[in-house]
Amino acid sequence: MQNSESGPVQRGDALVDHNTHKFSIMSKLPDVCHARSAIIWLRVISSLAWLDSALVGKDAKLSYAFLSGVELAKRIGETFVFTAVTPGVVTLLQNVVLPYAQFFAILIGLGDLAIGISLSLGLFTRFGSVLAILRALTNILVAGGAGPDTVGFNVMLMAAGAIGLTTGAGRRFGLDRLLLARWPAVKLLRLVS
Repeated sequence: MQNSESGPVQRGDALVDHNTHKFSIMSKLPDVCHARSAIIWLRVISSLAWLDSALVGKDAKLSYAFLSGVELAKRIGETFVFTAVTPGVVTLLQNVVLPYAQFFAILIGLGDLAIGISLSLGLFTRFGSVLAILRALTNILVAGGAGPDTVGFNVMLMAAGAIGLTTGAGRRFGLDRLLLARWPAVKLLRLVS
């Protein structure tokens, strides 16, 4: 047992080192390192949902049927008018989205792809996270009446987006880290990364 303040001291079962900085979070909370890694995994895994939405399956937003506006118009007429959470959303869908279905289909498809790329690469992560939150909120407003699965999945995507937004998840392991190292004084880059 050592009594000086310059080295490790045995206290009960713990070995306390007074040489570490007394405000060092890492010395008091060793799991913080693991939490940072978990945020990276959350960012990457949530990006897969957006890439899947854009590229995979019969509901792929970048398919020709969807991008032409035909599939979106069909979904509005057959499904979304019945699953929208308020009559105001139905009115918006019928009067604004439906007449410009192709424009909105392209916007949705490219938006899902942009969110997926942003989160998977850690590129402009905060901006991608804001888009993810807005897009998931749109899904809830349009299809929330379809059931708790739709709402629950999109709330999870919103939570992942909020975590990405508040933590700047691309700064730990992603292209944001490289961009900020190269151009640290660019305020817009600091805002969106």
